[in-house]
Amino acid sequence: MPPRTLPTPAAQRTVPVDLIRPGAQQARRHFDPAALSELTESVRESGVVQPVVVRQLADGYELLAGERRWRAAQAAGLHDIPAVVRNDLSDDEAFVLGLVENLQRESLSPMETAHGLRRLADLHQLTHEDVGHRIGKSREYVSNFLRLLALTPSVQQAVDRGELSTGHAKALAGVSAADQAGWLANCRAQRWSVRQLEREIARHRRGTPVAPSSSPKSADWLRMERSLADHLGTVAEVAMSNDGRGEIRIRFHSLEALDGVLEKIGVQLD
Repeated sequence: MPPRTLPTPAAQRTVPVDLIRPGAQQARRHFDPAALSELTESVRESGVVQPVVVRQLADGYELLAGERRWRAAQAAGLHDIPAVVRNDLSDDEAFVLGLVENLQRESLSPMETAHGLRRLADLHQLTHEDVGHRIGKSREYVSNFLRLLALTPSVQQAVDRGELSTGHAKALAGVSAADQAGWLANCRAQRWSVRQLEREIARHRRGTPVAPSSSPKSADWLRMERSLADHLGTVAEVAMSNDGRGEIRIRFHSLEALDGVLEKIGVQLD
């Protein structure tokens, strides 16, 4: 029997559903059962309209994009599914393809989006603006989601469950990890809007020894914080009291991220 040849890049074919396995690098990890059930009924009636994207393996195919469609096809009892075969992609390119498709479909949870963007930035040492160019989004879009990585696990779970909006989450990302649980409890109990939460946090900060004045930060201060965040690849805050003293707060979400920050500011540990 002659050896099988690989298809040309972007070749479309029909692939057995049971030969496909989810890609380990995909950003999406959670699937709404009700929405998946609706899609399953649609697939059962009309089939899979848009092909999934896969790479060929020695014993099957790795799913790069379209896991919800593949799961629905399984649940509907289909034996085959249309697929675009992309054997021309590296691991990094495959990850970016899956991330972009999910972002375009708005199918990722806020924290899945944040972790996906962080991984993309770390893979290629990209600034927030560079990440935005890669995925077709603005720098502000990228920065706002990456700020969510400063949240504690309990607050991240509340965001993913829809108990907090991303606006609430961005406000909570600006307070210390030790204080976030308390702010979350107050926000739930009082049913604060995003603006109310921001006002309460600002009022609390005005009572601390090192804090900005009662007036909002100037455009120059905000530009400085954005530049620091872009350079370091993480959230950075500058706070100064009226007597000229202050501090710079740099957030990190793992020891690996801390190593990256230290490297960017020229600190070498023996």
